Amino acid sequence: MDLNYYISDGLWIFIRCIGAGLIIYSIILAILYLTKKRKIFKIRQTIFEFMLVTYTITILKITGIIGMRFYISDVMSGMYNMNIIPFKDASPMMILLNFLLFLPYGFLLPCVFANLKANSKKVLLIGFITSFWIELLQLFGGRFAEIDDILANSLGTFVGFIVFYYARKIILKK
Repeated sequence: MDLNYYISDGLWIFIRCIGAGLIIYSIILAILYLTKKRKIFKIRQTIFEFMLVTYTITILKITGIIGMRFYISDVMSGMYNMNIIPFKDASPMMILLNFLLFLPYGFLLPCVFANLKANSKKVLLIGFITSFWIELLQLFGGRFAEIDDILANSLGTFVGFIVFYYARKIILKK
């Protein structure tokens, strides 16, 4: 399988997640309005929030979390697969794909949350924690959990933030 296959497959998964994203985001938005935490409708903010919700669902689908069966008893009895040694027998293609998977996440987080617009450390931490939980859940789902994925996902999140940061500076100058 080549890079183009994985990227086009990821785009199709994103497209298929739009419906679920719309439903989940509508529920979130309704709760925000009902609890009076949201009073003003801003189209740009709404678009970015919807994209973040949909993209988060996409990440969970691509990583297998959505649709996974979890076997806690297997992990408790010592039956699990994981690699905690960075880049041991690493596939450059998989590292690149993990990096690319989280790049939009790092871009979208500061688009949605104002307190992240100038805070690369918080965005990196969110990317790290998200990736850590995905790997932990994969461990309970019988999949292979790797430190490489956490590192590549975190780096992708950080670079996504850097892209956001400089794109925002360019836009604000105009």
